[in-house]
Amino acid sequence: MIGFEWALEGKRPGSYDEYGLLEWSDGRLDREVFDKLRHRYAASTAGDLPQVTIGTARISENGEISYYLVLAIREWSGHRDFANRKIAYTRWFYVPYEQLVDQPVSYTALYIAFAALPLEPRPPLTVAVPPYDPEAMAPGPDTLSAAALLLNGRPVCVIGADAVPMIDRLRFADTVAALLPYGTRTRFTAATWTSSTSEHNIKLSFARYAPEGAQTVVWGRGAESVHEQTPSKLCYQFYTRSDVPATEMIARLARQAEPLSIEKDRPKVLQLVEQSGSAALEPEPEPEPDHSPPAPPPTLPVSSTDATVAYRNGVGNAYTEGLADALTYAPDVRAAVEDLARSGTTDPTKRQHLQRALLQRNCFRSVIDPRGDADHLYARLVDAAFPPEEMWRQSSQDVADALICSPSTPETVRRKLASLMGTPAVERRRTWRVLDRRVRLAVILTGTAALVAVAVVAVFLTLGDAGEPPPTDLSPSPPTVIVQAPADQRYAAEAFAERLRRDGYAPAVETIDPATVTPPAGVPAVTIAYDLDVLGAVSGGQYSGRDVRGDLQTWGLSELADLGVTSPDVLLVRDDIKPERFLDHPGEGGDILIRNTIGGEQLRALTDRGLRLTTVPAQEISRRLAGKSARAAIVPESMSAFEGYQRPAPRDLPLPQRRLVVLVNRAVDEPMRQDLLQVTGAADFGHAPQGDPKQAAMALVDQIAPVTEPTSVEEPEGTTSFPYALFFVVVALAFVAVVLLMWRPARLGGTLSRHRR
Repeated sequence: MIGFEWALEGKRPGSYDEYGLLEWSDGRLDREVFDKLRHRYAASTAGDLPQVTIGTARISENGEISYYLVLAIREWSGHRDFANRKIAYTRWFYVPYEQLVDQPVSYTALYIAFAALPLEPRPPLTVAVPPYDPEAMAPGPDTLSAAALLLNGRPVCVIGADAVPMIDRLRFADTVAALLPYGTRTRFTAATWTSSTSEHNIKLSFARYAPEGAQTVVWGRGAESVHEQTPSKLCYQFYTRSDVPATEMIARLARQAEPLSIEKDRPKVLQLVEQSGSAALEPEPEPEPDHSPPAPPPTLPVSSTDATVAYRNGVGNAYTEGLADALTYAPDVRAAVEDLARSGTTDPTKRQHLQRALLQRNCFRSVIDPRGDADHLYARLVDAAFPPEEMWRQSSQDVADALICSPSTPETVRRKLASLMGTPAVERRRTWRVLDRRVRLAVILTGTAALVAVAVVAVFLTLGDAGEPPPTDLSPSPPTVIVQAPADQRYAAEAFAERLRRDGYAPAVETIDPATVTPPAGVPAVTIAYDLDVLGAVSGGQYSGRDVRGDLQTWGLSELADLGVTSPDVLLVRDDIKPERFLDHPGEGGDILIRNTIGGEQLRALTDRGLRLTTVPAQEISRRLAGKSARAAIVPESMSAFEGYQRPAPRDLPLPQRRLVVLVNRAVDEPMRQDLLQVTGAADFGHAPQGDPKQAAMALVDQIAPVTEPTSVEEPEGTTSFPYALFFVVVALAFVAVVLLMWRPARLGGTLSRHRR
């Protein structure tokens, strides 16, 4: 069971906000820590989600440094912002490293465990993670190359894995981390995908193209560059020449939990990798410091035939074999070393052999007690092998670099070699020359002219900026939403439009003919209409009104809400005809016009009452009613205002009833649906208020979603948008620094230093 802390990064649905922390746990870490870490590992993640980022954190707690493993899972939330862009959530998890020292786990196991948790985990904040399994790691040439290249101190980017599933890329990073001591996970960073153009601090990443400065590894293939630099070359050789199976080597490295930095502790990392791959020796935890007095240096070294044989096999040179024998069997080790040092100083050939002999690991410490005089004698051989004039030959530089990176090299010798490599081939002599007064005057005048020119340009920009119009807002325009409604439902349409407007959308209200409802497609659309009108538009009258809910999906529509408003159809009879002819004696009154889109059940119910019906298009009914050529017609109540016609009481005729519904198309996402439902739950659209429907709609939405004025920071009077004053101060200080730098030598005798070989 692993304890953890968490944070959730994203933004609220439909908001104008930028990405930020939404929620976080209340534990040892606070919001400031969470916020800092999410900025540190921002890698402009591209590609398909989910993606995983691996990071670390060092937190000072009660004067002590605590290490954390950080795992970030980025995935789509299913919501959109004000610009209709998809919103991604990043779930951050923080695991104290102290829990993993005795019970190591893999990154893949952590991901699987954390991904199954809810967005906001609740206490107790623990999760079951399977134990570390070296058998699950399968190092290949690409993972071996990536692990070795990390020791060069530059980022490693894996390319050619665009089509590889994310979980396989995560296992790749897991294997690379497993090829290093477990303690390096306190510094190890990786990401399963990053943008090729983003700047980030992640050491191991995947991208379509490797960014500038990164070392490249091709998925499934080794990297030739692994042999170009000494640290990665040595590490790769330790992997490929290991005497133990890869799983055993990984298991040994997993027991090395002391916190390490891959770059700063490179010699230690190399030593542990080397020892983990050796069948003769497994790395042990750091021993307790030995405070006993050092033993005196022995007069005779301890004989080690095995070490000599291994040394000979590794070098294969007669002189170096003789050196090993001399150091092994010489009666006086100091005298033997001094003799080798003298001969190496005078003989270039022996000097090269001596350099190669020093490269052989443990060749010196295997025959001399490490607590004796080994470091001093080793340093004496270094002095003979690398005189100043020899250090600037390329071959000698390579050997010295290899010794510096070798874990077997004593620290004192490593520092000596590093200082030698920083010394020029020929001693540089510091000389001084008098700087002419005219030269100094010219420099000062040139600097003054440059300062005046910069000031004039800045003033010009300031004056130009003052007269320019304010910059155009470059933010994306809000997405358009179509709101459709019949003329008698303008209040409902304005209410929905106002709610959408306050969430950053640009609603467009359209008045539609109830007889020809045509919900648009491709853009978000809200349609307010009667169900039978919609039925007629989408089905051509083939279904009854009760079927509309189930069949809307076929046309990409869904019913958002039933507004609880009904409108019955009415019977219109021409003024010169008695209504009783149609009501009391329906068979004698002649045909009644009715729309051809009416449902089958409604049509049968009317004909069963004896009415003689003629189905025609709705436009034809309107045309004939306007020309008074229709004797009678059944029409929606909203279309009943025709001059020359009367509306008799229906006398229990089963006239169709229409329900007012709100429909949305597929382009309306879930956040928008929730906003619209707020309006439907707060209004009674059957009793629209009097007056301007737009003003009434605003008053209604004020009760649902009050407008919050954005806070603004007023600039002090007299200031400009650009900090020109700060710009002047920086330029002036820079100029003063240059002048002081130029005049300082004059105070020391009017001289400037220069280097001359």
